[in-house]
This record gives sequence, structure tokens and C-alpha cells, in this order.
Amino acid sequence: MSSLAGMGHLSLDQAPPLAIPAIFFVTAPVAVMAAGLLLLWSGTFALQLYWLPSVVGLTHLGTLGFLTMTMMGALYQMAPVVAGAPVPFIRLAHLVYLLFCLGVACLSLSLMGLWPGLIFQSFTLISAAILLFLATTGVAIVKSKTQGETVAGMRLALFSLLMLVLLGLTMAGGFVDNSFLGFRQFWLQIHISTALMGWVGGLITAVSWQIIPMFYLTPQFTAVGKKVVLGLTTAGIILPLAVLMASAVAPPNTGGWSPTMLAILGALPAALGVWLVHPYLILRNLNRRRRKRLDPSLRFWQLGLTLAPLTGALAVITCFTEDPRATLLFGWVAIWGWAGIIVHGMLSRIVPFLIWFHRFAPHIGRMPVPAMRNLLPDAWVKFGLGLHVSSLVLGAVAIAMRDPGVSRVTGFLVFSTGLSLLHWIVHLLRQKPDLEVVDEGFSTDEQGLGRSG
Repeated sequence: MSSLAGMGHLSLDQAPPLAIPAIFFVTAPVAVMAAGLLLLWSGTFALQLYWLPSVVGLTHLGTLGFLTMTMMGALYQMAPVVAGAPVPFIRLAHLVYLLFCLGVACLSLSLMGLWPGLIFQSFTLISAAILLFLATTGVAIVKSKTQGETVAGMRLALFSLLMLVLLGLTMAGGFVDNSFLGFRQFWLQIHISTALMGWVGGLITAVSWQIIPMFYLTPQFTAVGKKVVLGLTTAGIILPLAVLMASAVAPPNTGGWSPTMLAILGALPAALGVWLVHPYLILRNLNRRRRKRLDPSLRFWQLGLTLAPLTGALAVITCFTEDPRATLLFGWVAIWGWAGIIVHGMLSRIVPFLIWFHRFAPHIGRMPVPAMRNLLPDAWVKFGLGLHVSSLVLGAVAIAMRDPGVSRVTGFLVFSTGLSLLHWIVHLLRQKPDLEVVDEGFSTDEQGLGRSG
């Protein structure tokens, strides 16, 4: 294990059972496949107006089914290993998983009109799953005595997730009886900024400080750079929520500025931190890496981070145009481009590592142990990247042209991306050492030690 840089301070002996993160990781591609099928079925109807139920369903298959499902699995692993905070009642993760899967499925079926009566059941199930997740994993990380920007970023992400649950429950009631404290757009703005920059962006930045030096042998990030990103992101999450709280108490005297515009301005620091400063710091360090071998998973990071400033630019454009295509394009690039590509790439590195650590590392010195990079063929990762990029580009064309044929081809490519991802995750989960091999005292070179990264 020492062959991987940046692992000396990790509490690997406290890692949860492999089955805990694995069930979340193996399910995330299923949501991608469901999103692809939705596009195949509805065509341009799912890429037309951002408030249509089919578009909301497609959005939440991406944000909840793919991104959040993966991130919850990652936090079950990171809480004890990185934050040194073992999750209490770890077996409750299976209940969290069940409730969350049912909730996302009910929400998707309801929004697609296949089972409209499930909408409130879905909110209940998803909220129960996330609150149970926060009551175990979240409390463990919050109470952790481990210091540093990575743990602080994880705490910010979990705070944002809690705010999302409260916002979601309030918005659900507001949509029914029109009881919003202000305009719907005001609430949607805060919901979107908290989700993308607080929950998703906060965790992506926190994870990157740890795994970029560890897996790609880059220099360690400076504390100043990490604090700048964390400070900007924190300010950009707190300020819009403060505007919301002020509006709930009494209509603020804003001197002609609408609460929605104040929420947008309040979120600007987070946009700068997540979509500009953080990508710059990571890409700069990746260019300084000691290992120059081309790693397919590295391409995911490079592409996703390159798309981050574009995501921020599209967010600004949506504030100055009423064309719904701008909002749809922003959501598409943010979820399936910037965040989706980075999460896809992280899975191609983290899952092989977990399989190697749990199943092969304990047998070092007793039998030949494969190099970690040999568990997953590079060609499979490159193929998945090609599918992901193709679907991203074609989806942007479909939004611009509103062509049903292009939309359905996009759906096929999205489905294929999810299927490719599911295929190699299942392949990895099936990898096990041959315990019948006799212990013959293999040499370090024969085991492939030193090549495990």
C-alpha cells in the first residue's frame, strides 16, 4: 500500500466492508441507463422546457440517481478512512440504500407520468434515506477530530445536503398549495446553487485534495489554495440561505434588487471557487505530476475540470436571457459534463483501488498479487469516456436544435455509457484472488509490488 503516495495518514484499518460502498457504486450506472431510456422514449420532450415533469425527472436521475448515489457510497468509505470517523451502526447503510433507491424510482416514475400518485411517497423515502445517512455518516464526520480542508469540505457538503432536504420538503408543499415565501424562481435558484456548488461541488473539491496527489503523484496542494476554495464555497452557500431566511422573516428592503438577484449574487463566490479557482489549482498540479504515464482516468479529471469554467459561464448567461435552452444547456453541462465526467472518472480509480485493497492486499507475500491498474483494462475506461463525451456533445446539439432524432441518439449514447460503466464495475466486483495458490514466498518483484498504482 505504501506504493501509493499520500496514504500514510489514512486510517485504512477502519475501512467499512466492501459491500457498503459497492452497492451504491454498482447502482449509480442504473440511473444513467434509466436517464438514457427516458431520452429514447420522450425525445425532445425531455430537453425542451426545464419545468416540465420529464425534464425534472431526467435532472433528478442525474443528480440523485447518479451523482448522489455515488457520493453517498464514497462518504461511507471516506468517513472512517480519511476523517478517521467510523460510521456508527454501519449496517444501516443497507436501509439507507433501500430507501433511497425506492425514493428515486418512485420520483422518476411519478414525474414521467407512469405512476403519478407516488410523488409524495418519493419525497418521504428520499428524505428519510438522507436524514438517516446524515444521522450516521454525517454526525461521524462532524464529530471527527481530524483537521484539514478535506474534512472541512466534507462537512460543508453534508451541511448543503441537509439544506437540500429542508428546501426540497418545503418546495414540495409550496408546489401543491402555492405557499412559497416569495417567487418559485427564488427558491429554485437557492435549491440549484446549494445542490451543484455546495453538495456536489463541495464534495468534489474535498475529495480532489486527497485523491489527486494519492493516485496521480502530484505535489501536495498548498493550504492557502485549499482555504481560498473552501472559503469562497462556504460564503456562496451561506449568503443565499441568509437571503432566504431574511425573506421568510420579513420582506427585505433591497433598494430595488429582487431576492432572486440577491441570491444569485450571494452564490457568486461559490461559483468562482468551484468552477474557476479549484479547476485552475487541480489542472496546474496535474501538469506537475511525477508520473507521466497516460492514465485514462486522468482524462476524465482534465476534461471535467476544463468544462467547469464553461459551466460557470453558462450559469451567468441564464441570468440574462429568457430562452429556456440556456437553462437546459447549463443543467446538461453542469450535471452530465462537469460533475458527471469527474464522478465517472473517480469511479474508474476508486473501485479498482477498493477491490485491490480489500481482496488482494491482505495476501501480499503469500501469492502473486496483481497490480491495481491491471484489474480494469484501459481500453474499457477509454471506451466509456468516448461514449460519455459523445453523449454530452450530442445532447448539447439536441437542446439547441430540439430535434427528436438527435435527442433519441443522445439517449442511446447515455444508456450505453451507463451500461459500459455497470459492466466494468460488475467485472471488478467479481475479481477475487485464487486462494488455492500455495504460499511459496514470492519475491516483491514477482508480486508486482511498486506497480500497484
